[in-house]
Amino acid sequence: MMNRYPVKQLTLGNMNISPVLTANELGYTESPEELTQILSKFNYKDILIQLARINLLLQRSKDFQDGERILKENFCNPVILNGIDASPSLRGRFIFSRQSTLRLLSECVQVSDPHSIYILDRRDARNDLVKCYLIANGMLDDGSSGSDATSEEELSKQIIAGSIPTVDYAINTSPEYRTKFLMVRSEEFLRSLVEIEEGRLRIDANQIFFQATGLTLQDYQHLVFSIFAVYWNCSPQEIVRPDPFTNRSLFFGPNLVRDLTPLYEKLLPHICISIDDLKSKAESFTGSKNEFLLWRKYPLIKINENRILCIDFGFLLEKFQTGVLWIIRDQLEKQRRGDGQKIISLWGDIFENYAASVITRGIDAQVPPIEQCVTGLKYDQKQNQECTDIAVCSKNTLILLECKSPMLRAETKFSGDFGKFDTELKDKIIEGERPEKARGVKQLCNAIQSLFHTDEVQRKNIKEIDISKVSKIYPVLILSDRTFSVPLMNRYLGSEFERLVKYTDLKEGLDIKSLTVLTIEDLESLEPYFSDTPFHVHLDKWIKWKAVRTNDKLSFSAYLYFLLTENPRDNPFYDQEFNRIQTDLMNYFTERGVE
Repeated sequence: MMNRYPVKQLTLGNMNISPVLTANELGYTESPEELTQILSKFNYKDILIQLARINLLLQRSKDFQDGERILKENFCNPVILNGIDASPSLRGRFIFSRQSTLRLLSECVQVSDPHSIYILDRRDARNDLVKCYLIANGMLDDGSSGSDATSEEELSKQIIAGSIPTVDYAINTSPEYRTKFLMVRSEEFLRSLVEIEEGRLRIDANQIFFQATGLTLQDYQHLVFSIFAVYWNCSPQEIVRPDPFTNRSLFFGPNLVRDLTPLYEKLLPHICISIDDLKSKAESFTGSKNEFLLWRKYPLIKINENRILCIDFGFLLEKFQTGVLWIIRDQLEKQRRGDGQKIISLWGDIFENYAASVITRGIDAQVPPIEQCVTGLKYDQKQNQECTDIAVCSKNTLILLECKSPMLRAETKFSGDFGKFDTELKDKIIEGERPEKARGVKQLCNAIQSLFHTDEVQRKNIKEIDISKVSKIYPVLILSDRTFSVPLMNRYLGSEFERLVKYTDLKEGLDIKSLTVLTIEDLESLEPYFSDTPFHVHLDKWIKWKAVRTNDKLSFSAYLYFLLTENPRDNPFYDQEFNRIQTDLMNYFTERGVE
């Protein structure tokens, strides 16, 4: 059967993941056995350090072309480059990617030789490394390669499951852009965690975290950010400078400041592993080839007592949010069995409040005011029954939003098995396990039916909004995981919305729009555009854009890319908050005698 989508040719807006070059296209052998054979020749320490540098460069470069150019200049011989440039079908194609780098790092842990003298100072070693990338690229799959799907629906499911790893590890924005959002979001989340309450459960997050680590949340935040700053302040050229054993700029030394050494010693066990322990530890992380759980858990490698190298600063920054959550969760389970699950539920409330603050801030900037943002909507008839998490309304439009931060299991997310993935989606995003515990898509359907039921007796009201004036309804899901920006995901969740909504039970004259799926990064990026273009107008433009056949499989982030490119805007709030975090960091270390 001929594939109906191009293999490894996905262009997801600014996530220009491919096309990538593969070994077969350049006449090299392409097999897992060949990859293992080449990697086993390399010196263990040297190849890990060099691959970490490449990964950091890919994350630090402002655009794909710049990073690719630097890496090609450093690793590719003229024969390969001339061969690529001579072929119109190969010219401009990518060799280096974050996902292939992480794959090679994981393979090297298993097979590279600690005693080898085969290091990347040698030209033949650099040539072999490029071959490894080409082989690894050939193993990447967008879900359509080799498809045995018998229908369009089955092929779409394969593409969703197959492209999750590619999107999850893609570098979809400039480092400055994403880092500001992530740092400010993390600060907001940690601030909300300081003390939260639900029913009889009262949690002092600082105390629980200190009991688990010996660090306060402030200590943890500043120490992690100080390590990140080492890499943030390096240029791409500095990252790939040869001879890593003499160039100390990429190595963090926890013993350089004596007064802080005890704090770093408490931090590092949670995020760092020694290079000697990697091989044995890797044996316990033998799940899906795309999970990279080893690097997610240990984004730092301890080369020796005074040299620690970051493998992936994306995973390092994730320690601000999910890292903190799991530390508190595990500590609560030790102290009070069962409370660990409650903190995960409370984390969902924090995510909802954060999303609401982004929307409110954007809409409050409208002059004159066009839309109103309302949170915590309750039905008048049942004071304790929630309508939706957030609503945005204007004269005749109503946007109903549900915010979800599901903890998707890595072994499911990266399995490549849509059936397993869909089971979690059904429970955490689409319906929920029980009718009385509706989730996500089903919650939106229930809200629409309750507010606009054809039977006035069954119709409910909310005091903040005059439902009688509403003629256009926009259902929106806001999700925390980048997984939900994979191709065809919006279409799939939209089809689930259509399956669950009961149009026959709704009053006539309503224009119910198709479901829109946003990630929290999409929402943050959109915030400065609310001031002169209402939220519902952006949604109308997106719905019109994805109605074009060539766009119908893409995500909102792909649509958003064109807006960000054609009309870039500063976001004063995130700029201000990011600068404040940097100032707090400087003050934290200055008070401890560090210049």
